[in-house]
Formats: sequence, C-alpha cells, structure tokens
Amino acid sequence: MIAGLLAALFFGLSAPLISVFSRDGSPLMIAALLYGGATFGLLIVRGFVVHQQEESPIQRQDLPPLLGISILGGMVGPICLVQGLTLLPAGSASLLLNLEAVFTLLIAVLIGREHLSGKGLIAAVLILSGAVLLTDSSFDGATLQGTLLIGGACLAWGIDNNLSQRLSLRDPLQIALLKAIGASAPMLILALASGQSLPAAPAVLGLLAIGTVGYGLSIWLDLLALRHLGAAREAVVFATAPFVGVLFSVLALREAFTGAMAMASALMLLGVAVLLKEHHAHWHRHQAFRHAHRHKHDPVVGDLHHSHLHPEGSPSTGNAQQGYWHAHEHQHEPIEHYHPHVSDAHHRHRHQQGL
Repeated sequence: MIAGLLAALFFGLSAPLISVFSRDGSPLMIAALLYGGATFGLLIVRGFVVHQQEESPIQRQDLPPLLGISILGGMVGPICLVQGLTLLPAGSASLLLNLEAVFTLLIAVLIGREHLSGKGLIAAVLILSGAVLLTDSSFDGATLQGTLLIGGACLAWGIDNNLSQRLSLRDPLQIALLKAIGASAPMLILALASGQSLPAAPAVLGLLAIGTVGYGLSIWLDLLALRHLGAAREAVVFATAPFVGVLFSVLALREAFTGAMAMASALMLLGVAVLLKEHHAHWHRHQAFRHAHRHKHDPVVGDLHHSHLHPEGSPSTGNAQQGYWHAHEHQHEPIEHYHPHVSDAHHRHRHQQGL
C-alpha cells in the first residue's frame, strides 16, 4: 500500500511539472527525455538494491507483455499526455488522469477476472466519485482534442497496468529499467532522425529530473504495489495521483482551490482509509501450477503457499529456518484453505456472490 501511495505521489506531481516544459519541444522529444530520466534514476536505484534481494528475472515468455508496456505505457501514454498538456490547463489535465484508474479497474475486473470485495468497491466508488466531482468543475479551459489525448494516455496506461500486473512476479526493477530503455531509446532516435532538436539546457535538465522521480521511481514502486495488491486495488490507490497534481497546481501554480476540490479531497481520503481496512478472507481452492518468483519460507508464522522442499545441494539447503528471500522455479500443489488475500498471482479464483 505504501509503495502504491508513493508511486501515486511521484506521478501526480509530474503532470503539472511537465506542463511547465510542454512547449519547449515536441511531444516525442519530451517523452524521450522523461523516459531517459527514468532510465537514469532506475540505474541509480539498481546500484543500491541489486545485491539486497533475490528476484526472478525476465523469461522469454515475458517478452510480449514487456513489449506491450514499453510501447503503450512508455511511448503512447507519455506522447498523448504531453500533447494534451499543451491544450489544457495543468489542473484540468491532472484531474483527467483519474480516467487511468477507471480504465485499469474495468480491465482488471471485467477482463483480468480480478475480484474486489464490498469494501474495495466502496473505496473505488468514493475515490472515483471524488474524481468525477473534481473533473466536473474543471472543464472551463479544456478542449475536446486535449481531453481525448489525455483520455488516450489513460487508456494506454490502463492496459499497461494490467500487463504489468502479469509481470509483477518478475524482478520489478529489471522490468522498469527495460521498459524505460525500450521507450526512451527509440523515441530519442526517432525524434533526432526527424530533425527535432533538444530543448534548451534548463528544460532538458528539468525533464530528466521529472522523469527520474515521476516515471522511474514511480514505475518501480507501482510494480511493487501491483505485485501485492493486484491491478484493481492498485487502481484505487493510484486514483489519488490526480489529487496530488491538483494540490500542487493550487499551491505552486496558483490555481484557484474550489469547494468542489475540498469535497473531492475528503471523498478520496475516505476511500483510501476504507481500502486500508479491507479484509477479504474465505475458504478457497488452489489448483496445481508451477512458476518462479521471489518468496521465502517463514519459520515463525509459516507460509500457506510455499511449503515446498529444495533439491539437495541447492543454495537454500540447510538454511530453511532463516526465512530469507530467494527466487527459483517451484511447484504449487493443490490446496484448500482459509486466509485473508487479495487478487495477486496466487489468488485468481472465482468468488461466490457476496464474497
């Protein structure tokens, strides 16, 4: 939950900041610089955490969804956003980013077969109601073209979030870094090849800095949230990002703070509070399946899903009581049990009505 809120905070700040530089270059060049900054920031993070945790690396079967998130989330989304920011006030554009949560939630529940409990649905309604309340009072300066561009960006990111959730058991830092490189390099090459020039040095540095935090760190933290929450719940948490953008626009860009904004803020904060108190538990059955990801065997409280043995001579042999994090391919045997859970990779089962 904390990772998701931080990802929303960093991304929410990025939209109004990008609007400051949106006319300093083409949307393609600006998007390339944003993801260039993301690449730089993630390389720094990699230097600090790469030896501190065991993760399952990208596999060959992961390449199609990785390509999808690089194109949709890394190219289409940012280009549409930057172009839309040239046509809309920063506050209006920030508020329209609430559509990302709507698209992510709909795709996760209707297509991805994720589950939201009663409290989860209440939280979603509260936060999205706040989004609608904010948006409804902010279209004075919007244009249809700008609205459609921001909507297109949100749809691309909604698909991106659901594809990313399918990759969330892999190394999130590796996924984020490959996505950033896979987006920034082609866009930069295409921009330069088409004769587009770099913005002035202050704009370049500003966009790289925004990309480092608002895209690099945000993508990595969002992947961690997707792993633990599922795409539907992550969408509810991430719906706070536009509120952050509006707040920054009011405080830093001196836009007016209306009564609708105050009411929407209360609704969104209440929705996050409800989600924090969500407790989804029932008797369910797991089918047998095999996969690889980061996990540990907790000797104190036990692990309901990872009770497998390790081959003789493997690095974990003799250390099972340490409960340390490690990653390898392992088999899940069929099991029926009762415990709290979310729609993560281990819990994509059907639910009876009312559960």
